[in-house]
Amino acid sequence: MGYPNWGSDTCGYARASLDTELCMRWLGFSCFCPIMEVGPTRNVGFWNLPREPSYDTNVIAAWRLYARLHTRLMDYSYRCAKEAAENGTPIARPLFLVEPETLASWTNWWTYLYGPDILVSPIWELGKTNQEVYLPKGHTWVYAWDGKEYAGGQTVTVMAESHQIPIFVRKESGIIFGDLNAEWEESFRVASQRPNLSILDAEVRGWFERFCRDE
Repeated sequence: MGYPNWGSDTCGYARASLDTELCMRWLGFSCFCPIMEVGPTRNVGFWNLPREPSYDTNVIAAWRLYARLHTRLMDYSYRCAKEAAENGTPIARPLFLVEPETLASWTNWWTYLYGPDILVSPIWELGKTNQEVYLPKGHTWVYAWDGKEYAGGQTVTVMAESHQIPIFVRKESGIIFGDLNAEWEESFRVASQRPNLSILDAEVRGWFERFCRDE
């Protein structure tokens, strides 16, 4: 893209449909962008959407899962940003940048490297639950959702439900994501405990009034 730090208004853009599957896929993609910005427009959140369900448990759970993961990658992302400042290597790297001699690096255009050690392959078609991913040669790649290892230099097909963005970790990197499936289940349990928003709104208003008075 010509510059290293960028992001998108996740689930936003004016009259976007805020479709559940679309938002969950988009949140996964935003996790592996230098800037993860969640920005539904029309002044709404995932708990007061202008459609049913207005409180979207699945989207809130995905938001929690990927916001936490993005935060855990903070030091890694910072190292990648320093590298970009020093020599111009972008944080998000198209495969043809690291393996230009391989045709699949060009044709598998939806797959990219987030830094040198994380391979990301966002699913952008609604209803799709599998993805073809080219794995750069010379490394062993571990699929983050099931721990299965693959040799580089081949195209593989992996399964990915709507809350799962296909991500691989270079085995030699030592990066550990932990049990993402367990974290998804925890996030869904947390999101399912819908708060009483009227009480919460009252508490926020009370805090704001006290803040203004103290100022």
